Amino acid sequence: MKKIVIKRFLTRLNLLSLVEQINFYRQKLKNREDNRTFLSENPDVKLPPDFYIYETFQLNYKKFYTDGLPTAQWIYDYVNEFKSLKNVNILDWGCGTSRILRHLPKVAGITNKYFGCDYNPKYVKWCQNNLDGIDFKLNHITPPLPYDREKFDLVYGISIFTHLSLAQHHSWFEELYNILKTDGILFLTTHGNAHQFKLTAKELEKFNNGNLIVHDFKKEGNRLFSAYQPESFMLEIAEQYDLKILKHVPGKIKNGKPQQDVWLFQK
Repeated sequence: MKKIVIKRFLTRLNLLSLVEQINFYRQKLKNREDNRTFLSENPDVKLPPDFYIYETFQLNYKKFYTDGLPTAQWIYDYVNEFKSLKNVNILDWGCGTSRILRHLPKVAGITNKYFGCDYNPKYVKWCQNNLDGIDFKLNHITPPLPYDREKFDLVYGISIFTHLSLAQHHSWFEELYNILKTDGILFLTTHGNAHQFKLTAKELEKFNNGNLIVHDFKKEGNRLFSAYQPESFMLEIAEQYDLKILKHVPGKIKNGKPQQDVWLFQK
């Protein structure tokens, strides 16, 4: 039985939140010893509260902290192929608890100005109180962002559109276009073909016809609100908002897990 069927059943019974709480404590117990070891070996590393980590990644301190650095390098390597990241403004749109952004100055250098924004006030407050050298701001689930037009040379959103509705895809593409400088780059990841197995037969037919598929088990923006973007949908929306496609790398199944598609657009 596909997970989507189970989630819909649990949602109808109002049990999905309870299942999430159980899964949180299961992960907490599973990683307890490893997390204690990480804390003892890295007393100076600042970590968000456990549930914040669980909501945005997985409740393993070592993976949460150390995996952020190669991900920052991964973004840098993609973007650096098309644009030099020196003396530029960089925004992490939907930064969460800054798993990636906290490492980016180490990768891209201190000549840049770094910004992070998120719609979750708890995450933003934690980042503001614990991470120096980065300007964090709160936004809403809908535009606008608290920034001037044409401010950023690079905006990246890792698995953000994967939790937004069709209407929000259009409103946010327009807003992200507005805050990008001319020749600025927009770096995004989406749920492409590698995630088709999560869809029902009817949904898969619609997906293959270029339609966005949405699973709205929780409120928009939550990890349990999922959107699936076929390639033709992304091509169409990029054309609509006058964005040049620099690169598209379809996700693959790696070690049994689906990777997200990578998209680089230029204004």
